[in-house]
Amino acid sequence: MFRGTRIRLTIIYCAIFFSIFWAFSIGLYIWMDSSFGEGYISQVQSRETEQTGESNFTDKAVHVVTVAGDVAMGQLGRILIALNGGMLLIIPPLAWFLTRRTLQPIEEAFEKQKQFVSDASHELRTPLTVVQGELDVALKKDRPKTEYRRVMESSRQEVAKLRELVEALLLEAKTVDTTAAQFMDDVDLADLLTETVERMKLLATTKGVSVNLDPPTESATIVGSSVLLGRLFLNVLENALKMTPAGGHINVSFEFSHSTILTIISDDGPGMDPGAVAHAFDRFYQADNSRAREGFGLGLAICKTIAEQHGGSIKLASKPGRGTTVSISLPRKPKI
Repeated sequence: MFRGTRIRLTIIYCAIFFSIFWAFSIGLYIWMDSSFGEGYISQVQSRETEQTGESNFTDKAVHVVTVAGDVAMGQLGRILIALNGGMLLIIPPLAWFLTRRTLQPIEEAFEKQKQFVSDASHELRTPLTVVQGELDVALKKDRPKTEYRRVMESSRQEVAKLRELVEALLLEAKTVDTTAAQFMDDVDLADLLTETVERMKLLATTKGVSVNLDPPTESATIVGSSVLLGRLFLNVLENALKMTPAGGHINVSFEFSHSTILTIISDDGPGMDPGAVAHAFDRFYQADNSRAREGFGLGLAICKTIAEQHGGSIKLASKPGRGTTVSISLPRKPKI
C-alpha cells in the first residue's frame, strides 16, 4: 500500500525539482544571452565614457566583446547542461529519501491504528463470545429459574466489562485528541496530587493500604490540562493500589530540576519481572500476575500518551518482590 504511494510521491517530487531547476537554467541562459547583446555593448561604451570622458570603442573592440560573450554563453550552456545532468543522478534518490521521511509518521500511525483496532477487536470478542455462548446454552431447552438467573448474572458481568472497555477506549480517543492542547493552563501538581491522593485514601483504607504524599519543597506549577493530568495520576495510583497488599504503603514524592518536575509514585507490592516492565506501556498488555488481570491493559498506555502530550515522559521500574516505582517527568513552567 505505502510502497505504491511512495513511488508516486517520488515521481511528483522529481517532477517538481526538475521543473524548478530546468526553469531556472533556461531563465538564466535567456537572461545572460540578452545581457551579452547590443545592450551590453552600449553599457560598456557608457561606462567608458563616464570614466574617461570619451569613447574609443572601435569595431574591433565590439567584435572582441561579442566573441567573448559567445564564449561565455557557450561555457554557461555547458555548465548548465552538466548541472542538470548531475541532477538526474541526485534528485531521484533525494526525492525517495524525502518521500520516506514524509510518509514515515503516517505509516507508523497507520500501523499503530491497525494494531489498536486488532487488539480492541480481540478484547471485545471475548466477552461477546461468553455472552452469546451462555445465552445459546440457556435457550436450547427449558431450565430452572436458578439456571436462568446464573446466566443473566454472568451476562451482566460481561456486559459490565464491555462497558468499561468502551469507556476506556473513548477515554484514550479523547486523550490523543490534539485539541486538548487548547485547554492547557497553569496547573499546581501539589494541589492536583493532594486532591487525587485524598480520593484514593477512601479506597485504600478499605483495603488496609496507606497512601502518603510528601509535600513539595518548591513551586510545582506546570502548564497543562488538569483533567488529563488528573487522569494520569489517578491511573497510576489505582494501579499501585491494585498491586499493594493489605498493610502495604504507597508513597508519592517530588524531585525538582531546573526545567522539570519529577513525580515519583512507589508501592511495595509484588513487583514485575523485566519482560512485563518492557511492555508495561503497550496497549492491552497485561502481565500474568498484573493486578489479578483486572482491567484491560489500557491505563498505563493512556498515562504515557498524556505525559508525552505535555512534553514529558513516564518510566516504570520494578523487580519481583521489591515493589514498583513510576516516575513521571513534566516540564516546569518557565519563570517570568
